[in-house]
Amino acid sequence: MAADDEFRVDIDLGHAEREAARIRELLLALRRRYDLRRYEYTRLVQIVPAGPTHSHPILTLGTRFADSEDQLLATYLHEQMHWYLWRLGGIDHDPIAPFFDELVRRYPKAPIKLPEGARSYEQTYLHLVVCWLEIAAVSDLIGRERAEALCTTTWGYRWIYRTVQKDWEALGKLLADNGILPLRTPEELDREEARRRRRGRAGGVSGARQRTPQEGRPIPSRKSRRRPRARGGRSRG
Repeated sequence: MAADDEFRVDIDLGHAEREAARIRELLLALRRRYDLRRYEYTRLVQIVPAGPTHSHPILTLGTRFADSEDQLLATYLHEQMHWYLWRLGGIDHDPIAPFFDELVRRYPKAPIKLPEGARSYEQTYLHLVVCWLEIAAVSDLIGRERAEALCTTTWGYRWIYRTVQKDWEALGKLLADNGILPLRTPEELDREEARRRRRGRAGGVSGARQRTPQEGRPIPSRKSRRRPRARGGRSRG
């Protein structure tokens, strides 16, 4: 018992605090070097040392996927693209739903588990869109070659990144045909939201976005198991 009385356990958070500070300084340096504001669809960011990186409800950066400025840039913009889709959809519309079944038709054997796919059936097909948008945004800032090289360094989403690169033009056309592209800035989304609200008030529905008949129809394909409004992301790998 005497030996047990001398037993103690200390918690040293110094390393975690230093890692969080490193990520913060890297992100601030990126914001000084590049104009990230046009891709920042949420301005609230938190850093959780050793925690998971995810987009919702608060964009959260862990300390994985941040060994270099380029890697942190891709990680940060990946999570911002989840927010882009969230804001693009408005209050009651999932912008991926109208063409989710088309993604399933094109890629019926997509892997739905990490590391080749994402964490589920739905998330795998969603990330075909998110990863396309991520590469486009990162390419705009540091060039396509560096952006695509980063895709080979991630542990997860391997098949997704390969497929996006291989089918770049075809997927880009699909996104443009369904209103995802061109990629809007936060200010443009603010203006779109203001117009929706004005139309909603004019139609007698206070502040709500009015669905079009196409948006209101259920998707008939039996292959799709997509649930509405599931657009939040949990890490790049």
